[in-house]
Amino acid sequence: MIKFFRILFFNLFLITLTYSCSRSSTDDVEIIPPNPVSSQYILENDSIIEFLQTHFYNYDAFETLTSDESVELIIDTISGDNSSKIALFNQVSTMTVEIADENDEMVSHNLYYIINREGKGPNPTVADSVFVSYKGLTLGNVTFDSRKTPLWLDQTSVVRGFQEFTALLKKGDIISNNNGTYSFDNFGIGIVIMPSGLGYFNNATSSIPSYSPLIFQINLNTLSTADHDNDGIDSINEDLNNNHLFNDDDTDEDNTPNYFDYDDDGDGVSTRDEWNIYGNGLINDTDSDGIPDYLDSDDDGDGILTKDEYDKDGDGVADDTNDDGTPDYLDKDN
Repeated sequence: MIKFFRILFFNLFLITLTYSCSRSSTDDVEIIPPNPVSSQYILENDSIIEFLQTHFYNYDAFETLTSDESVELIIDTISGDNSSKIALFNQVSTMTVEIADENDEMVSHNLYYIINREGKGPNPTVADSVFVSYKGLTLGNVTFDSRKTPLWLDQTSVVRGFQEFTALLKKGDIISNNNGTYSFDNFGIGIVIMPSGLGYFNNATSSIPSYSPLIFQINLNTLSTADHDNDGIDSINEDLNNNHLFNDDDTDEDNTPNYFDYDDDGDGVSTRDEWNIYGNGLINDTDSDGIPDYLDSDDDGDGILTKDEYDKDGDGVADDTNDDGTPDYLDKDN
């Protein structure tokens, strides 16, 4: 099992996130001037609701799955021999995601989903890496991407609807087989339908037109808790305003967001060396000002910036002027 995770983590670093659920794509992207977010959402939400009311999916196949199986999503129109099928509209749940418009005002976007199998383990966060297989469709029932073999995706790099929905699923159990291979059991399976504001919006690719609502079937096999900058703070906890957008949290305003910044507050002391100084697992706040040391430019609140008193003699060691065992940058009386 340990060997398996080593392999998984190694593969994590080899991934180039150029898949269709990613915010980037290997296809040439055509950029056109964006429509107003609010009016575009209203238009698309109406079309999604109509689609949900007039289409069904192969729910019978999902209901008979064994714990280690999945089945490919198939969507069809309710008509003719299928006229008695249950519409997607009667099966979906709804969650709301806030998206900033062109005036930085928030517009609520509905995301429609079905959880076919919840899964057994913990849920990923919107910051974690997920080991998934998936299928992507447009409302025209055209498949634009399909990954039957699971692959690692960074949740901070996929489209917003994919990111938000995957966090509702739970990972499965990892089964080590006698032949040295592995498989997954009781993994989460679900379907999500999203407006383009949670997808690519006005960005078109060769396989996805601009302003295309998207459908994904997602199988969540397992996950890896992410610490992108290896600073000891899980990436989800570096989303300080809790808006699930990670590039707008930049404490020291150095144009490197906190989740990629080894020194979040730019005080010359790495976040790893600041957040848990005493090794007790507790986040330190030396001056009790409500700002943890790793985000505080003046850790001890003495009016002298940490970067100006950490290592004044330049020997690479934190100064302790009065030799009391407390370095100057943590010592208000140094």
